[in-house]
Amino acid sequence: MYNCLNEEKKTSLKKLYKILVLAVLIIGLSATAALSSPRLTLPETVFNFGYVPQHSLVSHRFWLLSTGDDTLIIEQIIPGCSCTRAPLKKNKLASGDSTVVEIIFSTKSFRNRVEKSPKIQTNENTPDKSLKIIANVLAKTDSTFPVIIEPFKISFPTSDSGQVNKKQFSIKNVSKENLKLELVSLPDGYFEIDLPVEIKAGETITAEIRLLKDSIGKSFQKSFTIRLSDDFGSRFTIPVTRIIDYFDN
Repeated sequence: MYNCLNEEKKTSLKKLYKILVLAVLIIGLSATAALSSPRLTLPETVFNFGYVPQHSLVSHRFWLLSTGDDTLIIEQIIPGCSCTRAPLKKNKLASGDSTVVEIIFSTKSFRNRVEKSPKIQTNENTPDKSLKIIANVLAKTDSTFPVIIEPFKISFPTSDSGQVNKKQFSIKNVSKENLKLELVSLPDGYFEIDLPVEIKAGETITAEIRLLKDSIGKSFQKSFTIRLSDDFGSRFTIPVTRIIDYFDN
């Protein structure tokens, strides 16, 4: 009898040991899976274009970072409406890799404040992450405050025959305080801007935009954003268009 009971205890202990080993393996695999999960990090989630003109395109680039221990796959970006596009450079990111998504907003005939929130779907086991763009769309651009920018849309010639590669635009300070100017968004590889750092109250300054060499032969629709030092941190986004008609050459 003693031997039988002893054997039953040994059998029970062996079963318990197997169960414990299996549980440890499951927990270990779950922990490993958690540690090696993909992760999307967004250094910037909101961009405010500020004042923008109607019937134009404005854009801003957001960085997408892969900060997990496994490959991040960006399955799709849902713009949210037909007025917004979100072209992506690449959708598969190894750990530590990054890419850029450009959110392009068509202002159409919108008026006043507009918000759009494109959603990013990935293989990360979390709810979708979102970006947000904000714009204050103007039907008239000749009475803005605290500055008036002329022209509010910059367009280069429709053909290369004239070789117009730079243009000037004016900024008039219609407030009673001196204002500092800062470029907060500028697309890479298309143009550069000479912008004075300050404009005095009541003063009008001239700024210049110059196409970069590699963009002279390209058609594009981009924009740049200026921030002012007034109490509201007012922003103005100026669309820049270059459409080349090669049949004119």
